[in-house]
Amino acid sequence: MRKETEKLLLDALRQSLNPQENRGRLQPPGGEYAKRVLMETARNHAVLPLLFDAYEGEEWIGDTRFADFMQPIRQAAVTAARANYRLLFLAKYITQLLEREGIRAILLKGAATASYYPVPELRKSGDVDILIPRDKDFGRAVKLLEGAKFVKCECQSALHHVELKNQEGICVELHRILAEPFESGKMNRYLETLLAEYDEHVQENDSWGVTFYQPADAYHAFYLIVHMLQHFLRAGFGLKFLCDWTVFWNREIAAKEKETFLRLVRESGTQVFVEALTEACVLYLGLAEENVSFLLGGSELQQLAEDFMDEVFVSGEFGHGVQERMVAMRGTGLAAYVREFHHQMHLNYPSAGKVFLLWPFLWVTTLVRFIQNNRTVRKVKGLDILKEARRRSKLIDRMKLF
Repeated sequence: MRKETEKLLLDALRQSLNPQENRGRLQPPGGEYAKRVLMETARNHAVLPLLFDAYEGEEWIGDTRFADFMQPIRQAAVTAARANYRLLFLAKYITQLLEREGIRAILLKGAATASYYPVPELRKSGDVDILIPRDKDFGRAVKLLEGAKFVKCECQSALHHVELKNQEGICVELHRILAEPFESGKMNRYLETLLAEYDEHVQENDSWGVTFYQPADAYHAFYLIVHMLQHFLRAGFGLKFLCDWTVFWNREIAAKEKETFLRLVRESGTQVFVEALTEACVLYLGLAEENVSFLLGGSELQQLAEDFMDEVFVSGEFGHGVQERMVAMRGTGLAAYVREFHHQMHLNYPSAGKVFLLWPFLWVTTLVRFIQNNRTVRKVKGLDILKEARRRSKLIDRMKLF
């Protein structure tokens, strides 16, 4: 059973993503507490700008009682639009720079997905993500951007991309592989082999009058799944991801692309995860069931989708909802804790972690780092994090990942 503020937010997002639906049906939040909770939840999930399109035109907006409620929504919409135009033309500059040197540059995530929204400017984005699918080109691509006065961020710990910033401080992520390594070696090997297919299956897409290369629909959808899965397992899973998924499939997609996508999720062991989040989008965000019937399971899937939505509202876009929510495990026993801890060691020390003899030292330093970060940064107890991981592992087990 969804809370009242959750229902209000989901209804508003459904309206924003499906403007063809009848206007004038949205209910206003009742009382100052409901307004505050709705606003905070939308902000945590990075969907506040979308409420502008949903609420604008509703009769109750003219009521002076809602003037303070709408002001930050309008401001968020203006801010998002300005930021998106800056990101759009920065992405065009970078891709043209790379393509002139014969480097394939494939736009991912934000700008690539925003074009599917009824009002693309309202899809909040924070950086530019570009995939360089050919390993031989990656180092050259980084040097080209450095030559164009982009500065590489030396403090980053991510393994799958290099982060650079321009003189305005806007972040650009050049991706060498599809995702940060998962705890599953099988999944990591599958993604490595799949990278060549991303180089082969690209299409041109017009985003607000600017043309980019992006993955073909099947591969774009699968990248969204991989990205969502990483957030679900590691940091936080926001409603923005479900909005992306809804608008992606609420358009005409060729049957061949659907067949290819289904093959990819089956081969990667992510089918139940895909079915659960797709069911959630059908239930709450207006994803047309006929467009995704090939991704929907039986009646038992509805309960999994509801439990998944509970987890989404707990987490927030990047784990802002609950600080204890930082790790996830497959399994609930001692072996699961050990396996997850070993995986964290490899993420923290990617180069040194390849040396077997260094493992005992790296285990100790990973543990010390874990304890220190909990005390000084997250302000939570390590035991609480492990308890939360154990709770979440039960949902992950039901999704039969990998």
